[in-house]
Amino acid sequence: MWKPLTLLAILGVATGHAQAQDEWDVWETKVDAELAVAGSTAEGAPVTYLGAFGLSTNRVLDSGLEIGAVGRAEVQKDHPGRAGFTGVPDGGAGGVAGGWQGAFSGLATGTEREHVGPRGQLEQAYVYAEGGYGEVRLGRDRGVAARFHEGAPSVFVKASTANPVLDPTGQAYVRTDHDLTGPALKLSYASPRILGVRAGASFTPTADVRGLDRDPARKVAGNPQVRVESASEVAVNVSRKLRESGVRLQAALAYSHADVSSAITPDIYGTVDTWSAGASAEFDTLTIGASLLNSNNGVETGPGDYSAWTLGMTKRAFSLDFGVDYGEASDDLTGLETESWSLGAAKDLHEGLRIAGGYRSQTVRHKRVGLGPVPPNRDLADGIVLEITLSL
Repeated sequence: MWKPLTLLAILGVATGHAQAQDEWDVWETKVDAELAVAGSTAEGAPVTYLGAFGLSTNRVLDSGLEIGAVGRAEVQKDHPGRAGFTGVPDGGAGGVAGGWQGAFSGLATGTEREHVGPRGQLEQAYVYAEGGYGEVRLGRDRGVAARFHEGAPSVFVKASTANPVLDPTGQAYVRTDHDLTGPALKLSYASPRILGVRAGASFTPTADVRGLDRDPARKVAGNPQVRVESASEVAVNVSRKLRESGVRLQAALAYSHADVSSAITPDIYGTVDTWSAGASAEFDTLTIGASLLNSNNGVETGPGDYSAWTLGMTKRAFSLDFGVDYGEASDDLTGLETESWSLGAAKDLHEGLRIAGGYRSQTVRHKRVGLGPVPPNRDLADGIVLEITLSL
């Protein structure tokens, strides 16, 4: 706790009379909770679920400076072979002894998939101060590259085609939300939004926290532990509403850099460089968007790049949200190439209660990795996807 207290002390000195005042406004506290269940009729797809509880509190000083703290705990049961959006691809690199894991993608070579059960994690635990000069955060939190993300819309809140929180089939390999460090301890700064533009930067000393949706600290069976350290992120987000047409335009651009190492295979890794971009346009009842990402995965010896892109559209009609999206991803380290698309609809049944359903097709092709055997030409995971979310 000394780091959060130190930050507040520094901010107190910087604001001077704000800390010296006799009376502060009352603390405002907010509690929220979330439940979600997602499943698929694709072969072998288990039912996945999550539960989350959040607590935040803040105080506004006479100077206008807002200080506060945010915490969020989650319990999640994802596909057992893809917990934390990492692991060995199903059918990919089979028979390879292992030794490689992407620092960003989380995909690894190996002889078989692991089976991970339900997990719990403190996903957020940070203090912040926000005023006229922007916002500073310190603690467990996502970096600005992920927080500023913009891209393709989806009717699915948790089981989306790209960047899913829940992945019933275990074959959702498209990731463009640029989360390199997960919920590890970090220091972030975000500027005020001026003329619709906001910039930010984050620094993470060591990505050593196993998050539920991004797990940079996971050691995949048969692979050495990969360490991501001294991670820096910069990002810009733009959000503007055109007065004449009423269309809202949003866009984001981000870059991250970190040192990557492994005690067992030190010659493979060096530094991981990742960049991403995304944009969307929101009309009265129609939203369209796209995003893309490219990373060298921290690999310096041999091919190892990971790239992904996605585009989507949603339309509001007859009290329903209709949507279609498409995405592709390629991972040179594991020889994986995938393409996914989905078509569905969603409806808000009650305040906070939403149900979404549709059809999704996921095709995964594998290339030979090193001297390993020739893997299956492709895997299919097609079927109906159903998702129910409840926000309290």
